[in-house]
Amino acid sequence: MRNNYLLAALILIIITILGRHFLVSTMAKVRMLSIETINLTTTLEGILIKEEKVIKSPCSGRLHLVRPDGERLEMGGRGAEIISAEQGAGEVIYDIYTDTTGILCSHLDGYESILSPANIGELAMPAIEKIDDQPLPDGAIVDKGQPVFKIIDNLSPVYIYGAMPKSDFAGGYWDEPGSLTASWKNFSFSITPGELNDVAGDVKGLFLLSGFPEQIIHHRKVSISVTTRALRGLLTPERAIVYKDGKPGIYLAIKRKAVWTPVEIEGALSGKVAVSGDGIEEGVSFVSNPVFVREGWLVE
Repeated sequence: MRNNYLLAALILIIITILGRHFLVSTMAKVRMLSIETINLTTTLEGILIKEEKVIKSPCSGRLHLVRPDGERLEMGGRGAEIISAEQGAGEVIYDIYTDTTGILCSHLDGYESILSPANIGELAMPAIEKIDDQPLPDGAIVDKGQPVFKIIDNLSPVYIYGAMPKSDFAGGYWDEPGSLTASWKNFSFSITPGELNDVAGDVKGLFLLSGFPEQIIHHRKVSISVTTRALRGLLTPERAIVYKDGKPGIYLAIKRKAVWTPVEIEGALSGKVAVSGDGIEEGVSFVSNPVFVREGWLVE
């Protein structure tokens, strides 16, 4: 009977040891180091300032855009026609030609002659919520002298006037601000800060757009995503860092065993750290959750 108890106890110990190693091995979550990039972003809502020329209807009638919204027209290009019903003559068609080059746009808001790069420094910005830049639909009835479309000079500078929280950026960035990566509807481009003011914790003012998608210039009010901080490198979770004698390191999985290896921490962002060091390279397996791991333990 005593031998049976000893055998049962031995089996229980073995099961406990194996179970612990299995549990630790499973929880360790071995991953491979890879080059990654993580970004923090904020939203810049603002008003576009661009070079635009309004084209007006020569008479009353029904508008027909003969070229699609967004097409580039050369000087003298036919952009629309007005179909007018005149007494005794039936329908008369009046062609509308452009006297400038640029992108045809039917999004009219009444600020075309005001929100111009030429007026920067003298602008009193309208409240963004008051701007209505809905396009004039094809087939609309218009009066003589009514704006029917505009030509946007996409080769001239385009600015956005808006505000972003200053606290969203790394400390010291606004001392010497440089260009920022931005995106709008999955299009990437860059913006460069111009004249700015600090208003109640926000930075507010002008940003110059570079490499922007042409689709954006059809709008007056826009909301763009701006990258405020970025980290690129061999990234691990912060929890993967294990300190020994005050030095940071990670457990590499070498021949299915945990081997603590010192690292240099190059940066940290959003719960991730960029690491480097001897043996720290892309494709190497490491323990991403080393809470219960010890040197030489089985990990997989």
